[in-house]
Amino acid sequence: MTSARTSRPAAAAPAVVAALVMLVAGYATTLAFGPLRVGRMLPWVLGRGLGIAAYLALVGLTALGLWLRHPWRVRWRHPTPQVQLRVHATLAGLTMALLAGHIVALVLDSYAGVGWYGALVPSGSHFRPFAVGLGTVSLYVGLLVGITAASAGRLLRRAWLPVHRLASVVFALAWLHGVLAGSDTPRLMLMYVGTVGLVVVLAASRRFAAVPAPEAVGAR
Repeated sequence: MTSARTSRPAAAAPAVVAALVMLVAGYATTLAFGPLRVGRMLPWVLGRGLGIAAYLALVGLTALGLWLRHPWRVRWRHPTPQVQLRVHATLAGLTMALLAGHIVALVLDSYAGVGWYGALVPSGSHFRPFAVGLGTVSLYVGLLVGITAASAGRLLRRAWLPVHRLASVVFALAWLHGVLAGSDTPRLMLMYVGTVGLVVVLAASRRFAAVPAPEAVGAR
């Protein structure tokens, strides 16, 4: 009975996180575009909305990844490391799924001026080639990070860890891509500033935080 009860929250956590990400992304997209501005631009709006959702999922993925190796984490018993790892893996899959939808929607939209070549080749896009190219590079580096992490403990053993540290590069490139490529960036600047602030604070505090003494952790 105990194992069944503890497994239910662990199984439900990824679904809750995914639902929250989609809710926030949908709300942000509605605020950015409004119901009267869709029309013939629906594919582009859909692609942009999926891109925002993918970015928010990436923020959650990056923040949780930083927290998993944060010295302060040992002071918190809930949620358990197992649950956090499951949520982390779920966010990785959600990010890739939303990103795939983002790419396909923009590729199929003639208004966007991206095309398959622009989506897969850095600086190959007619629309803001440098900004779109940053997104393409972040996609490839993200795939490298994800594939090596999935192979950890089986094929690569601990060799995956140095590659996994490139996750910060993925986030930085994705952030720049979103800021520079989006024509709606001024309306979303608060989101971009807040999310990058969250990641920077977590990264800095993890770097400089003191590791709790074992006896202090045990006392809790």
